[in-house]
Amino acid sequence: MERNINNALYHELKDDNLSFIYLGKFDNTVLGMVTELWKGYLGKSSDTEGQKNKLSFLMIESFQNILRYGLSGRNEDENSGEIFVVRRIGNSYYITSGNFVDNAKVEMLQNKLNRVNTMTNEELKQVFVETLTNKQLSKEGGAGLGFVEMIRKTKEKLDYKFTPVDNNRAFFYFQLRLKISEDNTEPLPVDRTEYLKNLMEQHHKFLAVKGDFDRNTVNQILIMSENNIAELDSELTTQRKVYHIMVEMIQNISKHASSANLGSHDGLFSLGKHQSKYTITTSNNIDPNYTTQLKEYIDSLNAQSPEQLDAYYKKVLRNGHDNLDISSGLGLIDIARESKNGIICQFDNDNTLVTIECNI
Repeated sequence: MERNINNALYHELKDDNLSFIYLGKFDNTVLGMVTELWKGYLGKSSDTEGQKNKLSFLMIESFQNILRYGLSGRNEDENSGEIFVVRRIGNSYYITSGNFVDNAKVEMLQNKLNRVNTMTNEELKQVFVETLTNKQLSKEGGAGLGFVEMIRKTKEKLDYKFTPVDNNRAFFYFQLRLKISEDNTEPLPVDRTEYLKNLMEQHHKFLAVKGDFDRNTVNQILIMSENNIAELDSELTTQRKVYHIMVEMIQNISKHASSANLGSHDGLFSLGKHQSKYTITTSNNIDPNYTTQLKEYIDSLNAQSPEQLDAYYKKVLRNGHDNLDISSGLGLIDIARESKNGIICQFDNDNTLVTIECNI
């Protein structure tokens, strides 16, 4: 297997406490699921209620930018290119949206962004009050009211980038940074989201989550993925098979990932579809003492025929696993039974990072 997307993603996101990347159809249902995912994380954090409320507001506003400034009448190819990213790195949250815009709107957006980025706090407050008082609101936010509020809440300049696409369109990246406490690290460039988008599109991925795979995180990922699969595939048998393997692979992270933080199960999950094939991938650190054993076990599963795997599955189901050190139980057998080309396994970071991939 070539150096896979999950390895590249894991290295890009390795310093993140929690990361969420989504490409696809954007509506309020998706926003609700994203909010729930972060609500679970925030419930465990030491952030104040005011900081949590700011983050929720900024996520909603950034998400609405995709709907507010995006092209109308998008086709499916263009829809797949829209992106929404939330990352917690150190003491800062980064929220990034990306969508296609008409070239005719680029200058207007640049003017609004440049204008608010050069305003003082007093000028920002004045514009906010005047806009509301004069009711200068439109479907595009009046005189940049959303942008004004974002700067007032983050006390940071708005980062953005327009990447030309063709004669009619550009791609608009828009990023916020919310500091929870003093953070003197260099701000994350918006270019990193462009890198993530290109990487995921190249490998036909539409969802990636990196972080501590506790029960809440797992539940939200499964709900979000199940909804996306239902939209992408009308075949119930395929939906159930993909969902079942997702559960097995995500549970492997939540149960068996090793971490420097006690009680944490840090890993990365990604889901993609190309034509009729789904690709489910996980990456997580493991105890290097189990690397050889795990590799040999996966090789033995891949060497078996479908009939042999079915018989082995039933044997383990009846009698339990004959090797107590294989902590995955029936999970890996099930994955091998369903995968079109066996379990693809790769080790990195001196054999401490394992990436497992299944194609359905």
